[in-house]
Amino acid sequence: MKLRYQRALLLILVLAVFVWLARYFMPFPANFEDSFIMYRYAQNGADGFPYEWNRAAGTVQGMTGVAWVTLVTLVMRITRLDVISANSYGCLVFSILTLLAIYATAVRHFSARNGWLAVCPLVAIVSSPFFIRAASNGLETSITVFFVALSIYLLGFLRTTGTHPVWAGIFSGLTVLVRPDLPIFPASLFFFGLALADTTRKERIKSCVTLAVSAFLAALGALFIAYVLTGTALPLAASLKFAMTDLLLGRLPGNQYRFILGFQLAFLSHLLPLVILALISTALLERANSKPYLPVYLACAVYFAYLFTVLPIVDVAYRFQLPVLIGLSFAMVHFFDFIVKSPTQRKHGTALILAITALLAIGNVSHLFADRKESEFLLVDHTPYEKIGRELRDIPGVSIASSEAGKLAFYSQKKFFDTVGLNDLFVARNKKRDNYPELLSNYLRSDFGIPDIYVRPFHAEIDSYAFLEIIPDFDRLYECNKGSNAERLNLVVCVYRFGPHVHDVFASIQRTGLGIEFP
Repeated sequence: MKLRYQRALLLILVLAVFVWLARYFMPFPANFEDSFIMYRYAQNGADGFPYEWNRAAGTVQGMTGVAWVTLVTLVMRITRLDVISANSYGCLVFSILTLLAIYATAVRHFSARNGWLAVCPLVAIVSSPFFIRAASNGLETSITVFFVALSIYLLGFLRTTGTHPVWAGIFSGLTVLVRPDLPIFPASLFFFGLALADTTRKERIKSCVTLAVSAFLAALGALFIAYVLTGTALPLAASLKFAMTDLLLGRLPGNQYRFILGFQLAFLSHLLPLVILALISTALLERANSKPYLPVYLACAVYFAYLFTVLPIVDVAYRFQLPVLIGLSFAMVHFFDFIVKSPTQRKHGTALILAITALLAIGNVSHLFADRKESEFLLVDHTPYEKIGRELRDIPGVSIASSEAGKLAFYSQKKFFDTVGLNDLFVARNKKRDNYPELLSNYLRSDFGIPDIYVRPFHAEIDSYAFLEIIPDFDRLYECNKGSNAERLNLVVCVYRFGPHVHDVFASIQRTGLGIEFP
């Protein structure tokens, strides 16, 4: 009974520290630029336009996870919370559930000897700035890592007999709705769990095949649901970023490969203590004692290999790699198993694992402060877009185009053309065509309409297809701030010369106080 109280108090303490870090140490809500894309979809859904980027213009899958935007929309409609609060507190709740799932797994499945040391894996996660930021970023990251932790918990109940492989496959496949690439982790986790089971070879093969087939069918079903809801099976980002042939055939620039290798190794350095603990424990413990942990480590390896493959063509963000951190956190418990089975006395082993936990936490402190500074910067880095959006909101019928589809789109609540294509089906389908500039010009004239205002960064690190300047007669249509003014503000603002709202748009730009000057 005393041990149970000790564990409960330690768990409460760790959760309290986490809530403080997420709620007060980091900016909360974080309000990152990308978060506002999600906010716009959720707000439109709560107002009766589910899965629509532009209201009454048809559905589109611009969000990464259908499940998260659906959940937030329902919470908003039930509780009447504003969209930023619903997203932020929803992320916080799922982060707490993730920690509880990890703790329950450590206590229930991995070791009967770990006692109150079951909280040690939580320390490695709670002190991680990447996990803390994910707790309030308004994106699907929190629910993603929750399903990663939940899958590891469910692994303890997995058997090769009966319908276990079927249900494990269905669970894995349906996580497509959470994030399209999420099934890689639970499917590989359950696959290795079944492949390493203590049963006959024939039964292991049968259960693995059953798992794979059920996961594939469930994923197809989930993609069909996404198609029915949004009009596309996968997010539009998939058509923009998943250029696997470019990667496999070596068409990417050499510096891109070097960059991604350095990035991957930099992230791996944060996890290096956990990797070392996992390797030592696996190598020195008998296989029977390490077997419960092997599926988790192997699933982490598969997911890390997947990220290493696609990051050069997808994006660089530490939040994508949190599933690896979740899995490797159990190396703390595994290493304790190794310690208590070695000749070292138990109390010395306890002291050692506590020292390692403390070192991990202390080592993350500098990263916490650095990430806090970056988060505070990201909180305000798109403030000019917010100011322009708030002013344009009061002009009836105005339309906007920009490569920055976050705060500008959310605060304006106007018809918005995303020039990158993450929220526009036409751009996603046509941007790679050789005659895209002509197609874009025709699309804007005959379908979307010429946007009344166009805004983009001055130093934009994006491909040319994200610029409206590729339209053949752009200079005749738009009047822009140029030269030193655009460079000083890091903002190019262009107004459609012949639009019905041209005078109102000019007046709204002046009211922002940003100092935007036109020739």
